[in-house]
Amino acid sequence: MNHVSKAALLASCCLLPILAYAQDAAQTEDRAPYVLDRIVIRAGIPKVASEVPQSISVIDSQTLGDIAPGHIGQVLDTVPGVAGVGSGSFFGQAFNIRGFGAGLAASESGIVQMIDGEEKYYESYRQGSLFVEPDFLKRVEVLRGPGASTLYGSGALGGVIAMETIDADDLIAEGKTWGGRAKLGYESNPDTALASIALGWRPTADFEGVAAFAWRKLGDTKDADDNVSVRSNSETPNLLLKAKKTFGDQYIAFSYNHLEAKGDDQDFNQLEGAQVGLFPGFPGWGVGDITTRDQTAKLTWGWNPADNRYVDMEVTLSYTNTMKRIEQGSNPAEPIMSSMLGERDYRLWKLKAQNVADLSGDGYTHHLTVGTEYLRQERTSSVPSSSHPEAWTRSAAAFAWSEVSWDRLTINSGLRYEKQRTEPKSSVTYSDDRVSSESIEPQISAIYKLNDDWAVFGSVAFVNRMPTVDELYDGFMGGAPAINLKDEKGKNIELGFSYRSNDVFTSDDEAALKLTAFRNHIDDMIIRTNGMAPTPAYTNIDRAYLKGFELEASYATGGLLLGAAVSVVDGEDQDGEVLDSLPNDRLSLSAAWQANDAWRVGARSTLAAGRDKPDGTRRGGYGVHDIFATWTPQQDALEGVAVHLGVDNVTNRDYTPATWLTGPAPGRNFKLSVSRAF
Repeated sequence: MNHVSKAALLASCCLLPILAYAQDAAQTEDRAPYVLDRIVIRAGIPKVASEVPQSISVIDSQTLGDIAPGHIGQVLDTVPGVAGVGSGSFFGQAFNIRGFGAGLAASESGIVQMIDGEEKYYESYRQGSLFVEPDFLKRVEVLRGPGASTLYGSGALGGVIAMETIDADDLIAEGKTWGGRAKLGYESNPDTALASIALGWRPTADFEGVAAFAWRKLGDTKDADDNVSVRSNSETPNLLLKAKKTFGDQYIAFSYNHLEAKGDDQDFNQLEGAQVGLFPGFPGWGVGDITTRDQTAKLTWGWNPADNRYVDMEVTLSYTNTMKRIEQGSNPAEPIMSSMLGERDYRLWKLKAQNVADLSGDGYTHHLTVGTEYLRQERTSSVPSSSHPEAWTRSAAAFAWSEVSWDRLTINSGLRYEKQRTEPKSSVTYSDDRVSSESIEPQISAIYKLNDDWAVFGSVAFVNRMPTVDELYDGFMGGAPAINLKDEKGKNIELGFSYRSNDVFTSDDEAALKLTAFRNHIDDMIIRTNGMAPTPAYTNIDRAYLKGFELEASYATGGLLLGAAVSVVDGEDQDGEVLDSLPNDRLSLSAAWQANDAWRVGARSTLAAGRDKPDGTRRGGYGVHDIFATWTPQQDALEGVAVHLGVDNVTNRDYTPATWLTGPAPGRNFKLSVSRAF
């Protein structure tokens, strides 16, 4: 896409109202309530998006209901600046934000992925990196760029994906002590059946709990020509438990999330499928009986005394584990290489403590967050494997985040220090070197309100991504370990403006818009060489540059919600060569109409420009269109019932996103679900 096309695209979007689904209302002292300006939870003190000096998207429960996702990729496909790397399979999900994230290069570590505040990370050869039950989600925030790295982890060059699961308040109606919902669903592509039930209980004001169970049966994903692209073939039960007990100014909370998928003759390669004949004589990656397990356990103690504004403390002990166990399938014609069999997992223990102090005075507000955390990650493999080296990673961090607001000016500043040590296990025979790194990450941002409607903002952030176990010790295909890798060092600059107002064209309408332009300069960027020994499997390139912009805006009037969003990313190395990890430049349009109390209908379109790849190939542009309708009858006998119908890729378009390793993307998908709240 040339600069003229980009300018035309931006101009067209400024004339189009943007992304809008019913969202969290926000109220400030000097403004009327807003429907479109969503509240942001994960960018420090909660505030509406137009007052945060960062490019942020929030997908709330209403939007999730409209999407009716079968996997997390269908949620994030709607977010500007975020692109999938994997496939249409539930187990083939990995992501790219602003050009960070390349599937096979372990660069997903440049994106912090969290569920209920706990980091999730998995890297294994030709496997997905994130396994989430979407029926448990109530909210997803995507914070693009490194603005959230102070609070959530060093090296977040791409940004943060923060997922929140349902709480008791989402299930219990006002005035009741318990409530819940039951749901049955079906999707044609990937072939999916779903049954779920969630219960919330609040017998007293100081105790609440949640218990939820979901069961998915997953089959094949097919392309637009009805050819099977990926076989998932599994039953996937999921469990969510939560409890919270309050003792005056203190509370204790516990949560546990468990996904367990049992695959039968499932494609080993969930990113690309079998790929038989990829090169002469290649029989394909094979099928196996594959178990995927994902666990997140969290125990939290909180203290927020009403008479002491300097104390709002939270201490969290958490454990996460993501594991895949791979055994040969029943088809001898599709064997898996023996070196890829066995069990591989990541176990992560983390202890984190932080406090938010209210230091506000006359004429200004000031909140200071300080904290520390220690984590220990263990990467294991039951079969010695050069593509999945076993190692320990230990790190300790301290951080501080300041938010100061005067009448029209807000200044945020952060500093994070992290020290990391990586130690290979004895199964890594070609290196026993321990690698130590440290990261110092300062950042500052500011937003200034020009008037009640318009604001300008900017930020500068320095980020340091330390190498992962895979990058240091991987020796697959004969590559040598890369223990001398340098840390990736990024400097990110952002500028933008935001707008929000009501009574714009008619009485009681509302509009919101936010434009963010960014430039990221990366020194010593880590890339995979695919070379044979003595060439290291990974190396640093001197410099890389990424630049682009994201535009989101929204317009609502009556029951009509309209929207559009744009994301444009360019990137090259020090020699002017285009980076392989760049996503398509995209324009997204959306519309939703609450026709009456019972009917809600809508449509979404994604229009993507083609992308030239560094190897001389080209991924063509595409247009994909989705429609949906939800019926929620209000009659006594049917109160609480919701019937959702949807069609993804209505025109059955054959396409492959630029960030996918191969393709094609799934063809047309029909969705049907029936739920009942009680």
